[in-house]
Amino acid sequence: MRSTTSAISGNRKMVLFVMFDMPTETKRDLIRYRNFRKKLFELGFIMFQYSIYVRFCRSLVVAQKYEKKVELSALPLNGSIRIIKITEAQYLNMKIIENYREKPEKKILEQIQTVMVF
Repeated sequence: MRSTTSAISGNRKMVLFVMFDMPTETKRDLIRYRNFRKKLFELGFIMFQYSIYVRFCRSLVVAQKYEKKVELSALPLNGSIRIIKITEAQYLNMKIIENYREKPEKKILEQIQTVMVF
């Protein structure tokens, strides 16, 4: 059983999801969209699904730091960005129903292994 102290102190591993919907009709829209995606990659996010990016964080404090960086990197015009933080345990409890040739979880598993090394 986990102690409530670790939950309060923010030592739980977290998964940060960034979901967005940005216009891409004009050349300027496309530039904003591409710059935002580029920034997500620079911050260590990987594409989970189309317009959904994920980053694994070693604690709540680290997740909040990256959440703030995403907030500061883009103020969408005529679009929206949603950020969700969940625990690693909640992420691992996700039900997956798919029929892909290449499983996106393979990429994510590689990132989890990398994060665990640090």
